Formats: sequence, structure tokens, C-alpha cells
Amino acid sequence: MGALRRKAAVVLAGAGAVSLLTAGAAGAVPGLTPTHGPQPKPVPQSTMVPGTGCTLGQVEKALAKEDPSGWEEINEAPPLKANFERIIVLTPEQRAAKKAQWQKEHPTEAAVVQFLRDNNMFDAPQEKVERKATWQRVKATCAKY
Repeated sequence: MGALRRKAAVVLAGAGAVSLLTAGAAGAVPGLTPTHGPQPKPVPQSTMVPGTGCTLGQVEKALAKEDPSGWEEINEAPPLKANFERIIVLTPEQRAAKKAQWQKEHPTEAAVVQFLRDNNMFDAPQEKVERKATWQRVKATCAKY
């Protein structure tokens, strides 16, 4: 379950390949908060999350219920929460485009991420199953919030 908590933001957004809770992750995952320059505007809680029929606020509440410790880690780190919110409201096509852009701009980091994936060093098969199950529960319950 610990690995699930560390990766929840990335996995639920469908964009990640490295843990958001490790040092230097801001430069290693597409869509993350830039360390310099203007910061993006916050995502309104009323923004719909593609594929769920729910708003961002509802998804966050459902995630807090389905994986309290994972949500706590995201919620306690403002940059992680901002990144989670920005990524999760993108369509799959938008996420794929953002990922492709990041891979083009950061070829070395992208190669490391791919190596980790190819060698099952990032995700154990059980972690993938747990994340998928958590996301399915969030999608199934978010309308209640």
C-alpha cells in the first residue's frame, strides 16, 4: 500500500512514471509545477474530470475516502496537489500530448523512466493492480460527494 500512496497523484492522472514524493520529481514528470516563472492558475474544484462524470472536488473527496493515506500525502504537499489537479482534468489525448512534449524536452529523464518501466523497477505488478482498483473505486463513488 505504501507504493500506492507514493504514486497516487501520477497514476490517477495517467501521466507518471516516477514517484512524486522523491526529490527532483518536479523536473521528471510531465505537467508538474515549474520551478521558475509564473505559476499556473489553480484548477477550479468544479472542473469536470474526464472519464468520471464527476468534478475535481468530487474526485478528491472520493480519493480521500478510498485511499486516505495516499490522499493525505498529496494534500499535504501543495505542489503535488496542484500538479495532481492540473493533470487529472486533462483528457487522455491532452495527457498523451503533454507526455510526448515532456519526453521531447527531457530525453535523458524519459529514457530513465522507460528503463525503469521496462525492467519492472518502478511498478511491481501488484502495485499496478492496486492503483487500478483504487481508481475504479474512485470513479464508481465520486458522484456521491
